[in-house]
This record gives sequence, C-alpha cells and structure tokens, in this order.
Amino acid sequence: MISTPRLLCTFVLLALAPASPGRAQVQQPGTGPGTGQGTNSPAAGAPATNSAPAGVNPAPAQPDAITAILSDAVHLMTQGQPDAALDKVNLAIRLAPQDPDPYGLRASLYAQKQAWPEAQKDYHKVLEIDPANVPAKFDLAEIKFKLKLYDQARSDFAALEKDEALGDLASYRVFVCDLAAGHVEAAGRELDAFNQIGGNASYYFANAAWSLYHHKTEEGRGWLTSGVQIYAQEKVNSYCTSLKDLGYLPLPPAPGE
Repeated sequence: MISTPRLLCTFVLLALAPASPGRAQVQQPGTGPGTGQGTNSPAAGAPATNSAPAGVNPAPAQPDAITAILSDAVHLMTQGQPDAALDKVNLAIRLAPQDPDPYGLRASLYAQKQAWPEAQKDYHKVLEIDPANVPAKFDLAEIKFKLKLYDQARSDFAALEKDEALGDLASYRVFVCDLAAGHVEAAGRELDAFNQIGGNASYYFANAAWSLYHHKTEEGRGWLTSGVQIYAQEKVNSYCTSLKDLGYLPLPPAPGE
C-alpha cells in the first residue's frame, strides 16, 4: 500500500508470499494489495529495452513500464521467489529512482527476510520522496511492533488514527500495543471506546484480543468467528496479524474437534 499509487501497504503484500525454504515467513496485514498479477507483456521485460551501457544513465522509464515490473515482482513473491522479485524491484529503482513504490516493495521483501534495518531504510526513503505517505508510516510502526518496541509502535500508530483509510486499523494497533506492553488499564479504556462505537472491524478483533489476553479462548474464538463472517479475508488478515505476532493465533482446536 504505498499512498494511492500502484501498490497498497507493502506489508500487505507479504501475506501473499509463501516463505522460501529455510526462511521464516513474516505474516502481515491483509492478503492482497490489489496490484494485479505478473505479466509477460513486453513492458515487463523492461531490462532488455531500458538497459544502458556502463556509465550511462538509463532513460527515465514510463510509469506503465514500472507498474509492469512491480507487478512481476509481486507475482514472483507469491510464487515464493523473493530473490527474483528483488532483482525486479532493483531494476525498477534503477529506472525510476524517484518513484516511491519500488522502495516500498523492496522494504516488504526485506521484511519477509526479517532484515529489519534494510526494510526501515527503504520505508524512510519512501517518506523522503513522499513525506505524506501514510502507509509507509504505518509499516514503520509495524516493524517496531514486530521488534517488540510496543510503546514506540503505539506512538507511531496513534499518529495515524485520523487517517480515513487506515485509522480504524491504527486505533486497533494502539490497543494491541497497550495490551502487549502490559498497559491493561489503558487498553480497557480503548476497548470501551470500540464497544461504544461498535460495527467497525476494531470492535470484533479488539474484543477477540482482550479475550485471548485474559485466557478466554472460546470467547475469543467467538469474536474471531464473527469477524471472519462479516469481513473480507484481506481485512481479517490485517487485524489478525498482530494476534499471530503475539502468539495468540493459531487457536487450539475447539472442544470436541
């Protein structure tokens, strides 16, 4: 997800990508970025048509060519080929060094490898190019959460609560950060606010998190089941990833199963 252009929040992409042999998979929010699948069109083969002799800067690539290259990279990620995807993304960066999308996608590839410093560097590059890029800010906060820097992550998520697209998810992450950091009183107040509003995804998944935190597995299962029945899988994953990170998911089998 990088702002409104071709990619959605780059962490979302990783839920699509199976782990490579010998590498741990990083589960991220959502299941699909809406970027489309890879293509075998000539534009996707940009290396041949846009290559330049050594020492000569390549001509600027057209946006459609970059889109095709990045779509190929996403497709390679879904096929469990992160190194091949990285080659594609690096090509896109060489051809369009001021386009934030390739840096965001490369950050997600680094995150898949749990190469957090490299991922953070690329997200900061996105913000250098596009300072108002909310999804990149969200992804930087997400990395801090994965590094168990819960109070720092909370502060960063809180700054995004007013965002129209990611605000509810950011508020939910604030709540989960408070739970994970042991700020149970604050988390309880936040849960009360979700319950007063009702109807948002945060209502279902925050109640699930609260139940699981208090070892009420079946109650948590009920809240999760309701959320799954109401929302698309992409949204479900975006809210459940933090529960996976904290070890609450997957749930044990239900009694009698």
